[in-house]
Amino acid sequence: MMGNSGSNRYRFWLGSGAALMSAVAFSSNVVLSRLAYDFGTNLHALNLIRAAVFLGCLLVAVWLSGSSVSIKRNELYRCLALGVLLCAEMYLLLASVLFIPVAMAILVFYTYPIMIALWAWRTGRHHLSYLGLSVMALAFIGLIITLAGSDTLSVGWEGRYGIALAFVSGICLATILLLSERVLETQSAKIMMLYMLFSATAVVGFVSLFVAELTWPASLPGWSALSGSAVLYVVATLLLFKAVDLVGSLQTAIIDNTSPVWAMILGVIVLGQWLNIQQVIGASVTIAAVMLLQWITRPKT
Repeated sequence: MMGNSGSNRYRFWLGSGAALMSAVAFSSNVVLSRLAYDFGTNLHALNLIRAAVFLGCLLVAVWLSGSSVSIKRNELYRCLALGVLLCAEMYLLLASVLFIPVAMAILVFYTYPIMIALWAWRTGRHHLSYLGLSVMALAFIGLIITLAGSDTLSVGWEGRYGIALAFVSGICLATILLLSERVLETQSAKIMMLYMLFSATAVVGFVSLFVAELTWPASLPGWSALSGSAVLYVVATLLLFKAVDLVGSLQTAIIDNTSPVWAMILGVIVLGQWLNIQQVIGASVTIAAVMLLQWITRPKT
C-alpha cells in the first residue's frame, strides 16, 4: 500500500510538472508565433512547419526507441480522428485572432478546462468537490481580471465570429484530451501522437498545396521565430499528452489553464508588453487558485 501511495504521488507531481512546462512552452510558442507573423509568415506556413517538424520528431523518436507501430484498427481510427481534431484546433485558434484580439481569443480558448471538469464531474469519471469547482472558477475569474486589464479587449458584434472560432477550438482540445485517455490505456503516447500527426499533416499538406497560399519570413530573425515556434509547439504538445498519461485530462487542464498568464509574462520579456496593476492582480489570483487546486486534488496518503 505504501509503495502504491508513493508511486501515485510521484506520478501526480511528475505529471503536474509536465503540464506546467507544457503551459510555459505553449505560451512561448504563441509569443514566437506573433514574432513570425510580424516577419511575414502566415497561418498556413506556420501550421505546415509545425506539423512537419512534429511528425519528423515523432518518427525519429519511434525509430530510436524501437517501438512497434502496430495498432488495432479501431484505435487507428481514433488516433486519425484525434489528428483531424488537432488540426482543427490549430487552425481555429489562430484564425480567431483575425477577428478578435489575441488576449480575448486566449481567454475564450482556455475555457476548455472548465468543459473537461464539468464533463468529468457530470459523468462521474472524476470526483470534484464543490470547493474544487469554486477554486477552479476563481482561477478563471483571475484570468478574466488579467485579460480585462487590457484596453484592447473591447469586442463589438464583428467579433462574434472570432469568439465562436476560439470557443470551438477549445471544444476541440477538450475532446482531444478526453478521448486520448481511452487510447492511452492501450497505446503509448508516442504511437498515439504519431498516427495523430499522420492525419493532421495530411490535412495541413492538402490545404497548403491546393487551397491556401504560403508566405514565409523575409529575414533570419523571422525564420528563427518560425523555427522556435514550431519546436516549442512540439515540446508543449508532447508534454501535454505525457501529463494526460500520468495524471489524467482534468488535472492536466487545471494546470494548463495558467498558460495565458505565462504568455503575458513572456510578452513583457520578449515583446515589451508590460502588465498593469490589474493584470498583475489577476495573474496572482489565477496562480494562487491553481496552487490551491493542486493541494486539494493531490493524492492522499
